[in-house]
Amino acid sequence: MEQWLWIVVALAALGIEIATVGTLISIWFTIGALAAYVGQLIGVDFALQVLLFIIVSLISFALVRPLAAKYLSAKQEATNADRYIGRTFTVVEPITEEQWGAIKIQGVRWSCREVKGKPVAVGETVEVVALEGAKLVVKKTS
Repeated sequence: MEQWLWIVVALAALGIEIATVGTLISIWFTIGALAAYVGQLIGVDFALQVLLFIIVSLISFALVRPLAAKYLSAKQEATNADRYIGRTFTVVEPITEEQWGAIKIQGVRWSCREVKGKPVAVGETVEVVALEGAKLVVKKTS
């Protein structure tokens, strides 16, 4: 059974990685298991195989994760709505804890919510702090 342990671990980790495409959850364990399997093939004691698995998995994580995060992360596309972030507007429909409110920008109604869930009355001024899909996240200005 010991001769198949590292192959099973590598295949299981690879299967998890394939099932969670693009998230890089277990690829390091696949690499670590392959290193431990090589250790087992050359006759290394089982305790050293486990240590080899752990060390190579950690090194793989430390080396691969930053590179993968840099090249595989989704690039945030700028939109025209980004220009509203940091600007202040007047609320035209009240914002409550249960319901989105609205502001008007150049005649266009934008749904919005207060960043901390606080209610904001009609006529109060808010600052746009973020964009969530087609909705704005605002904070009440003092």
